Order: sequence, then C-alpha cells, then structure tokens
Amino acid sequence: MKLNVFRLAIGFAQPRGGETAVLEDINLRIPAGEFVVILGASGCGKSTLLNVIAGFLKPSSGEVWVDDRPVSGPGPDRGVVLQTDALYPWLDARENVGFGLKLRGISRQERRERADEALRLVGLEDKGDHAIWQLSGGQRQRVSLARALIADPDILLMDEPLGALDALTREQMQDLVLEVWARTGKTVLFVTHGLDEALYLGSRLIVLGGQPGRVLLDKPLSFGRRAVEERIGGRIKSTPAFAAAREELHDLFFAGAER
Repeated sequence: MKLNVFRLAIGFAQPRGGETAVLEDINLRIPAGEFVVILGASGCGKSTLLNVIAGFLKPSSGEVWVDDRPVSGPGPDRGVVLQTDALYPWLDARENVGFGLKLRGISRQERRERADEALRLVGLEDKGDHAIWQLSGGQRQRVSLARALIADPDILLMDEPLGALDALTREQMQDLVLEVWARTGKTVLFVTHGLDEALYLGSRLIVLGGQPGRVLLDKPLSFGRRAVEERIGGRIKSTPAFAAAREELHDLFFAGAER
C-alpha cells in the first residue's frame, strides 16, 4: 500500500491557552514496499508524525492517505511497534502474539498456528511457551514485532523499537528487521535517533528538524538493501561509502554547533 501525507500540520494545546506547533507543511509520497527511516533530534516531531499516520492523533490541518482512503483512525492496515515491548506478563509469548486475534474471535487453533508462524518469522519458533519474564530484552522486542506482523498489516510503523536495547542486541535486531522487510515486502516507517541505524536500515531517509518540525532532507539509500542482497550484513558499515554518508549526515546535524 502506498502512503501519502499532504500539507500536514499539528499543534498541541497549552494549559494556559494557545497552541504549540509541532509539525508544519509535511508532504510525503511513500510507495509500497519502501523502508523509510525518519531521523531527527528530540522534539522535532518524529513520533508525532508516526502517531498521526497510525491514526492515534488527528492533524490540525492536512491529510494522510493510505492508497485511496484517508486515515481517520487506527486500522489493521497499519501495525505499530513501540520502544517498550508493552507485552502482557501473565501471557506466554505465543498468547501475546495472538492476543489481537483472540479479540477478533479467531479460533484457538488458528491463533496458535498464526502465532507460531509469526514467531518463526522473527526467529523465536522455540519460544512460544516461554513466559515473558524468561525472555531477554531483544527477544521481547521480537515478540512485539511478531504481534504486529500477525495481522499482516501492509504498513509497519516502528517508533524507536531498538532504542532500549544494549549495543550488541541492537545490531542483531537491525539485521532481523532488515530480513523481515526483505521477506515480507511491507512498507516500513522507522523512527530513530541513530545516524548509523538510519543509514543502515533505510531505503529512504527523511530528516526532520526545527520547531515546528519540517522535512530538511529526503534522499534514497541503498546500504540496507545491499547488505541483504549481498549477504554481508553490518559489515557494510565499514565501507568507505558508508563512512562518507555518515560524515555528511553528521555535518547536517552538528557542523554548525562545532564552529
């Protein structure tokens, strides 16, 4: 499914009256199957943009369209993965993954089969019966990803899903996210603060900045796709092309402050 954002603006009301503008004049055209990374400093509106696309927030002006339909609220065509896993500790991994299907009245047997398939997709096919407290932080985030994937959404919205992980687990999860994207062909919007993470994962990079937030940069990337196709994974980060791209991105954020 393609995603279009037209002249989007949003502001938040203040307790003493008035409104603080958070995003202004955001225009995006995202074809189906693209991996879009949204990068920017804290407070530039990255998570707000994702929440508007998810249907959790209504814009002050402008529109979001998925294919030929305007977004008016949450929907099964958009799956969401947050920074915290938000799993139910009284359910095991399989039950957490299949919980949404239970609410929809799907039979126990079908829930189990679909949950096991989703867990297999994220490399946890042997963890379905495990309690949440028995899983590592990275494994819990995999369960969260599987829970988002089980409904087979066309668009996956990921709000800093790796931000709370240790460095080694984060590297492993980056490879997993890329593999899932390559295998499923889903459209992904991924919010991050990390320069390396943004360059590695995205097929397209969008940089937000300013207050209110605006699009400062919108450019294609190829590192993640090459890492998957050439089966070299994170080693691509040591290439001269990656280093040059990182330096350019670093300058965009920090060059002015260093003068």
